[in-house]
Formats: sequence, C-alpha cells, structure tokens
Amino acid sequence: MNFRKPKEKLDMNEVNEVVSLSKKILHLFYLVMIIAIILIVTIIAREWGIINFLLSVLKVLSPLFIGFVIAWLLNPLVKKMEQKGIPRMVSSLILYLLLIVFLIVFIRILIPTIYTQLNELLSNLPEIFNGVEDYITNLFDSLSTNKGIDLSNVKQNLMETMNTFFVDFTTNLPASIINFVGNFFSSLLTIGFGLIIGLYMLFDFDAINTHLLHLFPKKNRFELSLLITNISSEVRKCVNGTLLVATMVFVCDSIGFAAIGLQAPLLFGFFCGLTDLIPYVGPYIGGAAAVIIGFSQSSLIGIMAIIVAVIVQLIENFILQPVVMSKTMKLHPVTIILGLLIFEHFFGILGMILATPCIALAKVVYRFFVEKYNLFEDQNVILIDEEGK
Repeated sequence: MNFRKPKEKLDMNEVNEVVSLSKKILHLFYLVMIIAIILIVTIIAREWGIINFLLSVLKVLSPLFIGFVIAWLLNPLVKKMEQKGIPRMVSSLILYLLLIVFLIVFIRILIPTIYTQLNELLSNLPEIFNGVEDYITNLFDSLSTNKGIDLSNVKQNLMETMNTFFVDFTTNLPASIINFVGNFFSSLLTIGFGLIIGLYMLFDFDAINTHLLHLFPKKNRFELSLLITNISSEVRKCVNGTLLVATMVFVCDSIGFAAIGLQAPLLFGFFCGLTDLIPYVGPYIGGAAAVIIGFSQSSLIGIMAIIVAVIVQLIENFILQPVVMSKTMKLHPVTIILGLLIFEHFFGILGMILATPCIALAKVVYRFFVEKYNLFEDQNVILIDEEGK
C-alpha cells in the first residue's frame, strides 16, 4: 500500500501577520533611512559652507520672503472677501490697512511699556542678584542645619558661577543693547520693504502659483499643484494655531504676573508668549525666568509665579491646545523633539521656532511620494494551495 503523508495546511492568518509585520519593519527602515539622509546632507552642507551661503542669500532676499509669508497668510481672507463680492484689490488694501493699524498700536503701546519695564528691571539688577544670592544662601544654610549635610562646597561653586555670569552679563550688556537697537531698526526697514512687496504679491497671489507651475512639465503640474495646496493648508494651520496659542499665553501670563506683583509683568508675559513658539520646552524657559525674578523679590511672589506659570501651562495643555490646535496636523511628540534637537543644533533658537512648520512640510512631502509611488501599499497576501483553494 502507498501511504502518503498528510499535507499540512498553511495558516493564512499567520502568513498575513508575518507579511504585515515585514511591511511595517520595511516602513520603519525607510523612515530611518530618510532621516539619516536628511541629517547627512545637512552635515555635509554645513561643513562645505553651503548653509552659510544659503543663509546669506536668504538674508538678502528676506524682504521678498517676508512679503511672501504675509501674502500667503492673508490670501485666504482675501478669497473669502472676494466670495462676498468685494474686489480683490479692495480686499487686499482693507486687510493691509488693518494690519498696519495693528502694528502701529502694537509698537506705540506695547514696545514703550516693555522698554520701560526692562529699564526698571536692569536698574534693579544688582538688588535682584543680591536677593537671589541671599535666598540661595539661606536655603543651603537651612538644609545644612536640618539635614546635617555639608553643602558648603556646592554653595561656593554655585555662588562663583552666579558671580561669573553676573559680571559677564553686566560687561556685555552695553554692547548687546547697541547691537539689539541696530538690529531692531534694520529689521524695521526690512519689514517695511517686506510689507510693500507682500501687498503687490497679494494683489495677484494665485497668478504667482500659476507662473511657478509653468516652470515644470505639463504632465506634472496637476500633482505639483495638489502638493502645493496640501503644504499650504497644513503649514498654515500649524502656524496660525501656534501664533494664536502663543498670544493667549502672553495675555494670561501678563495678567497673572501683574496680579501677584511681579516686576515687569508685561515683559515676562511677552517672553513667555515668545518662548511658547518652541514646543514642549519653550513654556518652561519663559516661566523659569519669571520664577527667578519672583524669588528675588520674595518667597511668596516666587511661589505665586510658579503657580501662575503652572496654571497657564495647564490651561494651554488641556484647553488651548485641544481647542485651537484640534484641526492642525498631528505630529508625534518624539518626532517634534528630535526635530527640535536637530534644528537647534544647526540653527539655534530660530531653528527651534521653525522646526515644527518644517516638519509639517516634510510630512506632507513624504506622504505625497508614498501615495504617488505606492511605497508602502498594504495588500493582503493570498496564497493558493495545491488543490487550488
């Protein structure tokens, strides 16, 4: 008799799970490879001086860039006004007039107030430093007395570090102020040219996109137009949401710091709103400065400054971010933190502010190529055994 060994049936679910896992591993490999390529290209560009060259070119073309950003931000509002029957040129002029009025009010009200508070803060800087020094001395003495731990060396090293920082800060302060004033007026001139360029761009913003598309082959124009639209939409939502949240943080912190009697509340509120543009780490940078000044005034004000900073941060995390940023693109915190580290390493604080919009742009471009070339198309595996089943 001819005995045949029974055939073992393949478990199709297990096979599909293995194939699906392999695709996910391949997907992760491609992501790591893309990040590595971007990092290598950035390092090479920095070593060869390409980044410095590009930064110099961007500095020369900064009025053009500022004008484009302004026109890009205002273009959706102009389109809505056009839909209501208002001519595009009239809509552009109305929005520009409102923007200029806002800038004038901002400069006439906020800047002098911040300058006055900053001047008062600088005049009280030695007193503030002595207050911080006394507070740290009392803290270390109380710890040494209650816990029986000798912290004299730690206290001495900390005091020497603080003295060195204070001496360096006061020595470099006049030159820093002169450089800041020069850069401020230079920036005003650049922004003025940017506003003029932006107005002309806003008059016919859609035509600019059309002219740019004509530089590419006709067969690729539709895909490029779709890509530009997606990039514009995602980055605009990210920028608008971030600016709105930062403005709310500025208002809430300024009111809270003023209520507890902190010196220069508007200055520190503005600083907290500015640093809030940096995701995750920014709010703590801004709050730390206010807390240090608070403890230099008194322990109560320092504790109240911590409470204000924590409350505002909780409001931002659980109310402002979910409500305002609910329609913005979702980015994993690890992705944003890695982007912050890379951009801070190469471009400093400005890089940290621009990291999230750049990551949002990269994500849209990446998704475009994935969908275009079906790089990670997840298809079910269908196997047929010998019996045709």
